[in-house]
Amino acid sequence: MASLLFFATAFAQESPTGTAGDTRHTRRNFNVPPGEYYSGRSPFTGVEMSPAPAPAVQPAPAPAPAPTGNCEVINTGWVHMTKTMPREVMLGQEFSYDLAPRAVACVGNVVVTDQIPAGATYLRSEPKAEVVGNTLVWKLGDMEPGQTVPIRVWMRADREGEIGGCATVTADPRLCAKTFVGKPVLAIEKSGPEMAQLNSDVTYTVVVSNRGNAVAKNVVVTDDIPDGLASATGQKQLTFNVGDLAPNQSKNIPVTLKAKQRGRFCNVATAVANNVSGKVTDDACTTVVMPGLKITKVGDKEQLINKNAKYQVKVTNTGDVPLTGVVVTDTAPAPTAFVSAAGATINGNVATWNVGTLDKGAEKSFDVVLTSKVPGNYCNSASVVTAQGLRESAQACTDWIGVTGVLVEVVDDPDPIQVDEFTTFTLRVTNQGSSRAIEAINVKAMFPEETSPVSASNNGSVSGKNVTWPVVPTLAPKQSVTYTIRAKGVKAGDSRLRVEVTTKLRETPILEMESTTVY
Repeated sequence: MASLLFFATAFAQESPTGTAGDTRHTRRNFNVPPGEYYSGRSPFTGVEMSPAPAPAVQPAPAPAPAPTGNCEVINTGWVHMTKTMPREVMLGQEFSYDLAPRAVACVGNVVVTDQIPAGATYLRSEPKAEVVGNTLVWKLGDMEPGQTVPIRVWMRADREGEIGGCATVTADPRLCAKTFVGKPVLAIEKSGPEMAQLNSDVTYTVVVSNRGNAVAKNVVVTDDIPDGLASATGQKQLTFNVGDLAPNQSKNIPVTLKAKQRGRFCNVATAVANNVSGKVTDDACTTVVMPGLKITKVGDKEQLINKNAKYQVKVTNTGDVPLTGVVVTDTAPAPTAFVSAAGATINGNVATWNVGTLDKGAEKSFDVVLTSKVPGNYCNSASVVTAQGLRESAQACTDWIGVTGVLVEVVDDPDPIQVDEFTTFTLRVTNQGSSRAIEAINVKAMFPEETSPVSASNNGSVSGKNVTWPVVPTLAPKQSVTYTIRAKGVKAGDSRLRVEVTTKLRETPILEMESTTVY
């Protein structure tokens, strides 16, 4: 290791009192510039020296400033240094001076020394010096080109006359080279929905990243498909070749699977790289559920017009999870109208219930009352929807019946009759209504002791004093059915024939009587 030794005297500087003094200079420079070798006679021994072969050409150092006197500036080619002292001080006075070493190249082991002059006492310095005898030593270490390390020294003047000393600086040329040592650090994160519906698509996101400070080489991500989930290709493991990942670089990988079974399934992703030992993994767990929804509706199957028909709507959560945003609607068909729908908001012919959340297994019931002025069969529909996209509907149909009018007429001809004479009774049953047929018409005639039936039309059956006919299935509005009975007078008196008519909707008989005089 080469080192250089240089000396410098003080520059002139204003004294603390502002008075001027003389400055004396000497200069000695044993510098051999970098990149050159001394030839000829040695300045130290006087011995003739042979020239050495020149090394490879080095960049020329910055030119040294022109000298202005002996030993006032050190210019080594690697380190320049100046020393500046006040021109004069007073006896016993504390004073300071400065050393200013400045590197013009990369140097190491920089050491500055200065002598404590005779006639002065060393007090302190900044930075602190190591005191060796009457020598002050500053070990500055490495310095960069253009760097200056200012040194200030404080002393006390102990005698009259000129005092001073010489400073030196030594340094080694410093050649530096660097290489970067890095390490790739793989990380992986996987995210996905906590819950999914059976048979729906489930999309996960895998993020693989390099959190280190070196490139991760040939990164490969694998995704293991658990039972209960399925890939589009049917593979149980998916592989993604990511390639190289630079430091702080990441890659997003979407993975879409199909939910095939109910249950909780964890999907695991793994990442490896050629220059990373081990592997990193992360998973995302999803519970596959089957939401269920059911709606039923029951109500009166028949009702007379202008009366009220009652219905009940029932909504049930038959699935695995609570349902949210549940809304139930009931639509009254024309020409029916709402009488009531407890708890609902009615707008025109639609009643709406905002149920909100319906817990697993929960059930809600809703009552609806309708009326109609028009006969006919009309179906009342109810539906339910949820925020999960479920939708169900149900209906109940009511046969609105128009009011029927049944007219029963009985006449005899001739009247009066003698005993053993005959008369004919004519029975007529008429549907006086205008909108509905009469169903299941039963007609029966019952004779008193004064008269007896002999025969009857329309397949009438005579049994003793009674006559019956087959049931008439229907009788349309404004239509009638007519029966005749041939009867004989058997006893003098006021004979009263009794006729009874029943229908499907009139179980209590309609009674009609006809009086015949027998003499």
